Amino acid sequence: STLLGALTGISPASSGTVTYAGRDLYSEYDDLRQRIGLVPQEDIWHTALTVRQALQYGAELRFPADVSAPERNARIDEVLAELELTEAQHNRGSGQLSGGQKKRTSTALELLTKPSLLFLDEPTSGLDPGLDTEVMTKLRDLADDGRTVVVVTHSTLNLHVCDLLLVLAEGGHLAYLGKPEDALTYFEARSYAEMFHKLKRRPPQEWGQRFRSTANYQQYVVGGPVG
Repeated sequence: STLLGALTGISPASSGTVTYAGRDLYSEYDDLRQRIGLVPQEDIWHTALTVRQALQYGAELRFPADVSAPERNARIDEVLAELELTEAQHNRGSGQLSGGQKKRTSTALELLTKPSLLFLDEPTSGLDPGLDTEVMTKLRDLADDGRTVVVVTHSTLNLHVCDLLLVLAEGGHLAYLGKPEDALTYFEARSYAEMFHKLKRRPPQEWGQRFRSTANYQQYVVGGPVG
């Protein structure tokens, strides 16, 4: 959550810079914030509402006053279809939706304004393995449609659907950045769970120093912004 606060500009870091499309996020925050969506860990809508009602209220709050009701409803229809929520749009969040559908509704609220960069904080927290896969697969689809999707997670079930995996050791030391399928080789682990177990067996500074000597560090850090 601290990292997301810094990356989204909600809680700016005390040192360093965050750039978006070559522009400084902190100095141009008022302009750039409209391009960034953030889905927090807890659901951001009142679950006594139906999915569509939640999106209608969200659209009224987020869209400029000159956007008409038909235009808002058309955008809501687009988002419902994109996240496969059309059939569930009249279901209430309390007792009529699965955990995955609730999380997709929270994501839908952020997609209303068509952000090009989407952050999600623990989107699969508390979900069973099947729903974990459902949510991560849908986020993969959103990325394939041209958005940049950043997921903070402690779940190791579906890391393989990501383009890049960033692993932080305690204290924020960068232990790894690269393709998920190469991480196991790098950590000499048989599974992602074992990878995180090994992460705790060395001092964080040592992991950071080790990664700085790799080709991945040169490619993804020294070489410039990822993406």
